[in-house]
Amino acid sequence: MADLSPKQWEAWQLLDTGAQTEILYGGAAGGGKSWLGCLWLLTSCLRYPGSRWLMGRAVGKTLKETTLNSFFDVCAGEGLKADKHYTYNGQSGTITVGQSTILLKDLFAYPSDPNFDDLGSLEITGAFIDEANQVSAKAKAIVGSRIRYRLDEFGLIPKMLLTCNPAKNWVYMDFYDPFSKGNIAPHRAFVPALVTDNPNISQHYIDNLSRLTGADRARLLDGDWDYDHDPAQLM
Repeated sequence: MADLSPKQWEAWQLLDTGAQTEILYGGAAGGGKSWLGCLWLLTSCLRYPGSRWLMGRAVGKTLKETTLNSFFDVCAGEGLKADKHYTYNGQSGTITVGQSTILLKDLFAYPSDPNFDDLGSLEITGAFIDEANQVSAKAKAIVGSRIRYRLDEFGLIPKMLLTCNPAKNWVYMDFYDPFSKGNIAPHRAFVPALVTDNPNISQHYIDNLSRLTGADRARLLDGDWDYDHDPAQLM
């Protein structure tokens, strides 16, 4: 398995043996969020033949252009080849790894499906939601309620990995704020990670982040969850 950074390893241990069912990993851009999630899904498929996993993001098109490509990169890094060790079916939105399956899901809150009924009959073994700050709290909750497939058979508990950059919405209220105050819910965990925590990141990427200003720099470079949206606010 690929070498993990100390922060990624901390999150990996929570996913592997921790009692928490919801793990949020992230902060600044470039902390290896998508890579961690994709590696966890790939490894889980191989460890538990016949399991079924979800890879989700707010918009399906963006999922295929970003997170899915990270999955292909992870597979290449692990020496796995397309159509030999895994098969991607773009029409059905699935990745088959041995006997296991990864379902690619668009988690946007469409007006035509406000209750996410499209996920109603879904049964999965675990889930990875990339850029979770872009999906609604309801979408996350519905996905979590679908994690039940063959858990007892595999000796697992429901696990959901969430990754994101700082945002002032439910990820802040449910994870960062209680974490910073030392009273995060027992079923949740938060692992903060900065771009400097990723030993594999390009210095050019860090330089580009360093050129950002204001709230964008605070969020994406410094991983500051208490960034200020209003540049006119003095205090």
